Amino acid sequence: MNFAGTLPVFIVINLLTVCVKCEFSVMSVLSSGFNKVSKIIQNVECNFVECCTTEYISSDIDKLDDILNKELFGQEIAHRVIINALYGHLTSSNPPKALTMSFHGPPGTGKTYISQLIAKVLYKNGDQSKFYHFFNGRNDFPLQEKVNEYKEELYTIIINSLQKCERSMFVFDEVDKMPEGLLNVLVPFLDYNAWVKSWRLASISINTRKAIYIFLSNTGSSRITQRLLTLWGEGKQRRTTKLQDFENLISIGAFNEKGGFYHSDTIDSSVIDHYVPFLPLEEVHVKKCLEKAFLNRGVHPTNDMIEEGLSYVVFGPPPHNIYATKGCKRLEQKVAAIVYANKKTKIEF
Repeated sequence: MNFAGTLPVFIVINLLTVCVKCEFSVMSVLSSGFNKVSKIIQNVECNFVECCTTEYISSDIDKLDDILNKELFGQEIAHRVIINALYGHLTSSNPPKALTMSFHGPPGTGKTYISQLIAKVLYKNGDQSKFYHFFNGRNDFPLQEKVNEYKEELYTIIINSLQKCERSMFVFDEVDKMPEGLLNVLVPFLDYNAWVKSWRLASISINTRKAIYIFLSNTGSSRITQRLLTLWGEGKQRRTTKLQDFENLISIGAFNEKGGFYHSDTIDSSVIDHYVPFLPLEEVHVKKCLEKAFLNRGVHPTNDMIEEGLSYVVFGPPPHNIYATKGCKRLEQKVAAIVYANKKTKIEF
């Protein structure tokens, strides 16, 4: 057999093979180098701006628990449910779905306060974090006729935030003032789906399972108060009440009351994990709120100052009048006026 004619071909093939291998090797080195440079740039950038890293996002729920023990009054059920839910969600590297909680109860009982505390503990930048989003139903979504426009805006905000950080947090205040049907757009984010695609960028899929959603609403307040009164009439002490005493009646009430949850898919699809009752406050709790408000201003209140603060609080419902109708709402302003009046009196004398 004559190999003379095939030898040049053989040599060429080998040279091409070597060149291809060299090219892959060079590309691999270049790719590795680019990745390292990219990481260095990101690390430098994160020294100056907030990043989705453990440096800026914490899972120290014990810290939140300690704060609530000292500063949340009369909400043992809410305290327990929220801490357990957050602990289970944040300590999992792969939770089954986004954590979704709905806070219900009368005004001034701590719903907004706790949602802000969660943000302050979760993010280094607190409620100023770019991964924290707060929506007010009355201000941000005022018109029923624009509900489809609001849906698209809300979807885009959530998609963009989750692209930047899977540990994003979204709080919706005054849900009862939102247009009906608006919250249906959230169902894909709240359900047991690992990924959601962008409307405009269908090729981009986003992990939805690590986010937190909190709804704040006064819906169900009367049902909660009436149920607590019934339990009180049966001789059951407040501190022995359980989530099961309130959760079902809250979900039914929210579903049937006018507002953002009215006949909403978020309830009908069972994507809300916890309906958290915030119980109406009694006089003993209001006194603690007043004392805290005075101490925050560097004043140790006298009994007369506490009683003056209490004089602004309306209790109900009749005939027992056990619960503060507005909780601790507006007490900070009343305390500020009392402190100023006392200082003015001392100066005059």
